[in-house]
Amino acid sequence: MRKLKSPIRTSHSLNTHSALSFDHGVCAAGHPVAAEAGAWALQQGGTAIDALVAAAFTEFVVEPASCGLGGYGHFSVYLAKEDRFMGFDAYCRAPLNASPNMFELDHTRAPTYYGHPHTVGNKAEHGPLAPAVPGAVAGCCDLLEAHGTLPLDTVLVPAIAAAEKGIPFLWSDLLHIAALGDTLSELPDTQALLYPDGQLPVIGSRVGDSARLDGQALARTLRSIAQHGKSGFYRGQVAKSIEQYVRKLGGILNRQDLARYAPRIWHEPSARYRNYRYISCFDQVAYEALNILQGYDLRNLGADSFAYRHLAAEALGIAFTDNMTWYGDPDFESAPVEGLADPRFAAARRRLIRMRRAIERPILPGNPWPFDPRVAENHVEGLDQTLGKVAGTSQVAVVDRAGNLASCCISIGSAYGSRIYLPEVGIFLNDAMQNFDPRPGYPNSIQPGKMPIFAAPALVASLRGEGRFAASGSGGYRIQTGVLHTFMNVVDHQMKIQDAVDHPRVHCQGQETVVDGCIPETIRKKLERAGHVISTVYAAPGRNHFGRVCAVSRNPRTGELCGGAGPAWSSGIAGV
Repeated sequence: MRKLKSPIRTSHSLNTHSALSFDHGVCAAGHPVAAEAGAWALQQGGTAIDALVAAAFTEFVVEPASCGLGGYGHFSVYLAKEDRFMGFDAYCRAPLNASPNMFELDHTRAPTYYGHPHTVGNKAEHGPLAPAVPGAVAGCCDLLEAHGTLPLDTVLVPAIAAAEKGIPFLWSDLLHIAALGDTLSELPDTQALLYPDGQLPVIGSRVGDSARLDGQALARTLRSIAQHGKSGFYRGQVAKSIEQYVRKLGGILNRQDLARYAPRIWHEPSARYRNYRYISCFDQVAYEALNILQGYDLRNLGADSFAYRHLAAEALGIAFTDNMTWYGDPDFESAPVEGLADPRFAAARRRLIRMRRAIERPILPGNPWPFDPRVAENHVEGLDQTLGKVAGTSQVAVVDRAGNLASCCISIGSAYGSRIYLPEVGIFLNDAMQNFDPRPGYPNSIQPGKMPIFAAPALVASLRGEGRFAASGSGGYRIQTGVLHTFMNVVDHQMKIQDAVDHPRVHCQGQETVVDGCIPETIRKKLERAGHVISTVYAAPGRNHFGRVCAVSRNPRTGELCGGAGPAWSSGIAGV
């Protein structure tokens, strides 16, 4: 395998990103080392797809609290030569031994982040029943095989190098570990890894100091994938090790689950916003919200106006309510997925919005069935929405000089996922079972082999057959907020990509409208007088309330390629 060369031009200072432009390609990622991996793949002659996969595998190494080989991913791609969009949904699937009533419900607490009841002992959130079948490796490998130009063993060079070298332990990792509290008492291997000698690890320590993942074990797993493709993870010794470890803890994930896993590939036509075509991999919130906002002249309203903030909050509030009520795995449920994305449904929901008065909360769900070609078979109750915290997610966005676009949202769930660390394999397993509704009879209820819902926009967009924009983010349901605002800032307000990422945002889900503290107090007071229940959040390291967005853009007239990433204290941009 080729040796990793020196980094390409990068921007990842602790305080701000420089405005950099590139000629051949640019990668924006959740971690600077991952951004450099993507740029390195471009330097080897790879396309945006090659760079995305190289950066994603490197993210799995350098951000273990947020993503990993034991997690999942959502990938959106625009192929410039073919003028074609596609999505790879590499989300987790429920194990074959899972069942709709496998968890006991805890009704003594408020609903979860997803609007579902909690489970007794938080067994859907951490521990041996929390992991679903991981999809990240299959998604990366299948995407590269279908549309990449570099061999897998080349693309994996940066990730393997990062694992072998070790990545310094960062203050953000410390925050993640401290937040785990006493959940590790029944997971001694995880506890020994994250609390060496019973103490929080030292910032700056590396692999070998017992403060981070066993880089050599992880490197072995990556080399197995490099040699055997996805079979090096889903079959053979790695799969055997996963099954044995989970079984020892009392879990149900096994080798049969791993061997049967396959991503869902989406070839459906793109949607439209203004004169742009776009897809956002299986993200119905994005489709509905943008369809609603299509009916307003946002450019003339201005990016800093009360009207723009108000309309964005209302559109997001409606879209979240509808999708959390009706959405489920389209392979399993008679969920009105097409109806939710239909512009006619959005037009009907738009009639709820008044320009100077907020919709009364809670927003009641609409009925998308008249706009869907299928027939409703089940009555579904509306779900109350709550705003919570999800830490385990990262992202990559890439554009190359040919106009190919690729973005992905990659995650392991909460911080360190299920908390289950496998020493022989060097990975954490996800906690995706918490994303199901633990009650039987709902669109998002548990079924064997089913994918749960998740907030994961990975958006790519073209204009007049030319790739222009790609973005993804992290931060739970604030990912949609971050990506959609960034996209609208570029399309409606003609902002440069870094300005579009940095511009303050609002998020509306459930009862509250969460407002960035950088928005002037005069606007916040106007929103309050209009009936919004305002919660102001000020940006700070470790706070991710508005989505940690990475985005790239291309100017086909000048050939200029630019990247934007935020917040600057955690993400990186690199290009050729």
